[in-house]
Amino acid sequence: MRVLVVGASGFAGRHVGRALAARGHEVVRAGRTPHGAEPTGAGEELRCDVTVTDSVAEALAAARADAVLLLAGMASPPAAVADPASAFAVHVLGAVNLLTEVARAGRAERVVWVGSSEMYGALLPEDNPVREDLRFRPATVYAASKAAADLAVRAVAASRGLDVVRVRPFNHTGPGQRADFVCPDFASQVVEIAAGRRPAVIEVGNVEVQRDFSDVRDIVRGYVAALERGKAGQAYNLCSGRARSIREILGELCARVGIAPEIRVAPARWRPAEVPAYWGSGEKARVGLAWQPEIPWATTLDDLIAWVRAGRPADAV
Repeated sequence: MRVLVVGASGFAGRHVGRALAARGHEVVRAGRTPHGAEPTGAGEELRCDVTVTDSVAEALAAARADAVLLLAGMASPPAAVADPASAFAVHVLGAVNLLTEVARAGRAERVVWVGSSEMYGALLPEDNPVREDLRFRPATVYAASKAAADLAVRAVAASRGLDVVRVRPFNHTGPGQRADFVCPDFASQVVEIAAGRRPAVIEVGNVEVQRDFSDVRDIVRGYVAALERGKAGQAYNLCSGRARSIREILGELCARVGIAPEIRVAPARWRPAEVPAYWGSGEKARVGLAWQPEIPWATTLDDLIAWVRAGRPADAV
């Protein structure tokens, strides 16, 4: 299958090319910025701004793809808070533009749209583990824009008779993630301390929150599984099924490099948690997609530390 990956230059996008190629798919990458020199198993690259209709139409025509994987979007909630209009434009308008042009072109057989667990929003303790039929209660700009996009994708797909599968990844990390995300941030600090390049003090925000983390390489396998086996019109959680506290993750990273630093709360890093703890149910993906996480969490942390030690640039994998 020839697959157009829109948003290929991002963190997950750089991993998904390998996952698709491993399954024998031909990959065409597209994004607003050049992908760079890192190999991903893809040989073509197009420019595509999903907020511009003509740009989407041109990319689809050039790609001649059998399927589309839509990853384009803002990477983090703070970015959405800083620029809400752009968050809604890229998530909602971008998805609507792409589906409209897919329907007009009449070529792509399947679209996989990538959402986020954030859209579930203000969860109650009894909501865990979170299942796909839980109603959205978004509590942030990022979550609201993703929830609105999910609803728009479902409505446009139904009205145009499109084969669309929605996936909702929970937190994921691994080699190539930017240092402004919690796991690579901590990994960078512990590596610097272990090497004697900074004092044995780690600055943290709210480390008591608990989230469902997976390896990015498992998550992108889930995207491929949705492409190959997902049921049109359905949504699937991609998650580990367990919660880890940020404190626990920090402790594991410190233990792996053999340090016991002072943990200091930095006011600039503190963010009150709307939801103290949540984790997902991966049952629907396990049954419907034959997918579940395979990479041990210890391997994820070891690979993240190795990537930091190698001094690789952000988003290089």
